[in-house]
Amino acid sequence: MVSVVPLRGVIIFLCLLHLCVQGVQDVNTVCLAQMTQYFYDNVQPKTKQGTDAQYALSIYVPPAHCVDKHAKIKNVFDKEDATLVKMLLNRGDKCELCTELKNVIASRPDMKTSEHSEHVLLYPVGNSLMDKLLAKARDQSCVVFYSYNSPCVTTCLQSADNILEGLRNWINKRKIEGQMNAFVFQEIWDKDKDLQTEFKKIDEIVPLYRCRRNRNVMQCKKCVNNNVVDPFCLPKKK
Repeated sequence: MVSVVPLRGVIIFLCLLHLCVQGVQDVNTVCLAQMTQYFYDNVQPKTKQGTDAQYALSIYVPPAHCVDKHAKIKNVFDKEDATLVKMLLNRGDKCELCTELKNVIASRPDMKTSEHSEHVLLYPVGNSLMDKLLAKARDQSCVVFYSYNSPCVTTCLQSADNILEGLRNWINKRKIEGQMNAFVFQEIWDKDKDLQTEFKKIDEIVPLYRCRRNRNVMQCKKCVNNNVVDPFCLPKKK
């Protein structure tokens, strides 16, 4: 006698199989909050006026650091290395896999060419600092791309120098089951408009998150859910 599997069970199985094949796994926002707070406390460069400066940083870490809130980022990016990255950024230099584990790249905007920090890390496609970082990353890893400010609309997302191709290059190189990726920003570039449309463009390529301090506590949320942008990721209504 041939056993019959209920249709509902088949559908559920196929859906789960699809998720496994795609390697879909969300990054834990508590982990991102801890990571972002660590960056802010130990890496954040300053302007000559002493205010927080724009910079971008990317790091690859073991998967546990993106799902287990008890994993400590300092174990894979210690304070000595973080101090080195901060020193390089404060003097206008880049971190080109400059840490002991060769798992971090970072840059401020290029003052000579006006190239934005995100673009500095992602281009030229095929020979960028991001390409070099991904070549070092293990198959089972989590890659986090952090920008202090949200990518500006006019240059980072709409101009000929936009970062979207660089983001696609990143994700296309990581189409292996179990790999996690996150694009995280902290502050909103206050001159931008129509962020809902532009943030969706990023999230279509790589999951977009915002981490921001609220009463000195870092909180993170995924920016786009069911094609709707969470107000947490948008400027406060005046």
